[in-house]
Amino acid sequence: MIPEKKVIEIVRTVNPDQLHVWVREEWVRPAQSEAEPVYNEADVARVRLLDMLDNQLEVGREAIPIILSLIDQIHDMRAQMQVLSGVIEEQPEDVRLQVLKLALERCQ
Repeated sequence: MIPEKKVIEIVRTVNPDQLHVWVREEWVRPAQSEAEPVYNEADVARVRLLDMLDNQLEVGREAIPIILSLIDQIHDMRAQMQVLSGVIEEQPEDVRLQVLKLALERCQ
C-alpha cells in the first residue's frame, strides 16, 4: 500500500488538494489505514488518468464520472471475458471447437 505523500511524489503534477477533491468525489477510493488513506497500484493508475483528464486534457468535470464509469465497465467486462475464456479452455476440444464455430457464425 502506498501512502498519500508517496502518490503525490509519483504523480508530480497532482497536488494534495486535487487528490482530496478526487477522493471526495469518489473518483479514487483509497483504503484507510489507522493513520491515513493508502493507495494501491490501481489507485495510482487512476490518479494518473485523472491527472491526464482533468489537468492535461481539461475534460469538463461533468464528463469525468462518465469516462470513469465507462472505463470501469470495460475492465469488468475484460475480467468476465477472462473467466469465460478460462472456462472454455477447460472444456474438451470438441466443445471448444463448437463454441468457436458458433461464435464465428454469430460475429458475421
